[in-house]
Amino acid sequence: MTDQPYISVIVTAYNRRRYLPFALRSLEAQTLPRDRFEVIVVKNFEDKESDSIISKNGWKEVYNDDPYHGRMVLAGLEESRGEVITFLDDDDMYANNRLEEIYKAFALYDRLAYFHNSQAIIDENGNLLERPPLSKNLVGGTPIIVDVDKLRRLAKRYNVSVFDLALKVRANAWYNNSSAAVRRGVLEADVHLLRELLAAFDAFALASSLRAGGLIYFTDERLTLYRVHGENWSFTSVAKGSKEEMRLRRARTLLQEIRACRLIGSRLLNEEANICLCREDGDKGALLLLPLPELGTLPPELRINISDVKLALRCYKVGHYKRLADLAFVMGLLFLSPILASPRGRLVVGKLLENIRRQS
Repeated sequence: MTDQPYISVIVTAYNRRRYLPFALRSLEAQTLPRDRFEVIVVKNFEDKESDSIISKNGWKEVYNDDPYHGRMVLAGLEESRGEVITFLDDDDMYANNRLEEIYKAFALYDRLAYFHNSQAIIDENGNLLERPPLSKNLVGGTPIIVDVDKLRRLAKRYNVSVFDLALKVRANAWYNNSSAAVRRGVLEADVHLLRELLAAFDAFALASSLRAGGLIYFTDERLTLYRVHGENWSFTSVAKGSKEEMRLRRARTLLQEIRACRLIGSRLLNEEANICLCREDGDKGALLLLPLPELGTLPPELRINISDVKLALRCYKVGHYKRLADLAFVMGLLFLSPILASPRGRLVVGKLLENIRRQS
């Protein structure tokens, strides 16, 4: 056995105990020899079953009660020793050969910065669902190895974001933390931003890798088992709760996305008209229309302003807004924003919109 593992797996769990033992057992079943990877579990709770698995395997455990996902990842990164860092959410699992495939890819390409695989979808009981993967290659078969320097030159020629261009090669090329792996130096270069990241670490990892340069590796092999359940916002069809609870969850998700998109789109991707920044505009609009008094009066940074309209024009120009109606929606919210900022204003406009929907 060697003293230095090649891969570090950072497992993160915040307030959820139910699925973590399954995630950890999927690591026990890996075909990659144990001396080539280490496991660091970052969580904010004790759990007899999970703690037993961690202890039995001699894995590291880090207590962290910070709701910022970026800081949980950072806590694991600081305890890790691997050249390659990969991630596992508490409710997902790995296929038995996932770490072996990551090892092969990074060992073969010494300039490789980012690895991303496709997903098999499972339900809350672990049963395989007949659903397509969240991510898949759009050109060139599988795997695809892309040189970021060449991608940047193409992006410059066509005046598009390099992040958006990567998404032309692979649908949802960032999606799902448990499907990504990065070279250690990629994360270390952006630690200062990682501390500020509340959510959307998966998009952060891709954006950071594109900024670092090198090669990116996309495979359609379904090496991650992505679980859909009532606590996933990604699959609203399985989310449970009253209308009020759903609205509160929606508001929380929108607030997280707005903050993450601002950090990734502006500070990692240099304010190009990219999907992250364009999504921020849409999220602000959706938040303004949520009739939730719990939100209180929205501060200026969460309202639509002139800079948002200018961004919407850029987003329309590069194709993120497909219809003129989407652009008109943002412009309309610019004038309604002072009214919609208050709980009463959102309630009144919400009722008007509901009446219009019923009559149409």
